[in-house]
Amino acid sequence: MEATLVGFLNGLSSKIFWFAAVAFVLVNGAAVVAFGLTKSRRLVNEWTGKLVVLDAVLIGAGLGVPLVAGLAKIGVHALATMFGGNATTPR
Repeated sequence: MEATLVGFLNGLSSKIFWFAAVAFVLVNGAAVVAFGLTKSRRLVNEWTGKLVVLDAVLIGAGLGVPLVAGLAKIGVHALATMFGGNATTPR
């Protein structure tokens, strides 16, 4: 059971990290292209705040989910050890 849960947490954290990283690059690349092609100061003023918020969400998800998953893996390992489960190290 422990290995299954640890494997799930590894897969989830990896997928969320890569999704956030790719989305961050795509969103910011599209913004740079749009701002560069239009050269519109109004467009920059209108979308910069929204872009910063989206970047913060993507960075938070990309770093936060793997961190929480790592802490959960440590907790699963501790519970398994405490209740006599297989004492393997978290991956």
